[in-house]
Amino acid sequence: MTYLNLSSNDLKAGGAGAVGGALARMDKMTYLSLSHNDLKAGGVREVAAALRRMDKMTHLDLRHNNIEFDGARALATALGRMDKMTHLDLSHNDLGAGGAGILAGALGGMDKMTHLILNNNSLGRGGGEGVEALVPALQAMPALLLLELSGSGAFSAAIKASIAAAAAPAAKIFWPEGKT
Repeated sequence: MTYLNLSSNDLKAGGAGAVGGALARMDKMTYLSLSHNDLKAGGVREVAAALRRMDKMTHLDLRHNNIEFDGARALATALGRMDKMTHLDLSHNDLGAGGAGILAGALGGMDKMTHLILNNNSLGRGGGEGVEALVPALQAMPALLLLELSGSGAFSAAIKASIAAAAAPAAKIFWPEGKT
């Protein structure tokens, strides 16, 4: 199996354990959507263990799962091995600046990334220092076409300039106040 969409199944952390066990045997998976399942950190930990084996993954959709900081930490270990990733949607998870910082290291190895969706994650808390941690990762994504940061709070002009300079020239960036 290469494609699996389990969106909106109310899996929560308990169901994620069962899904994670099944995913562990699906190392050829290229597309996985677990969006809208309220996985939270515990569910993401269960799924992340299986994701570590999925080095062929190109599309991962985990939006609307209340992942927050602890879930980002669990997810970062798996994402670090997914160097074929082109689409990653972590929108609406309240990752915060700390979560962005944790994920930044893992994202830096994703040089094939074309779509990075991080909107509505409170990345602008504290002026956006956490999103600034993404700068090195963005510099390592020459294929990036879309960076979605809308709904994430306010970023300082300096941080916005750093992000814009780091992103691939063809990338469209959606800021909290609109597209550039």
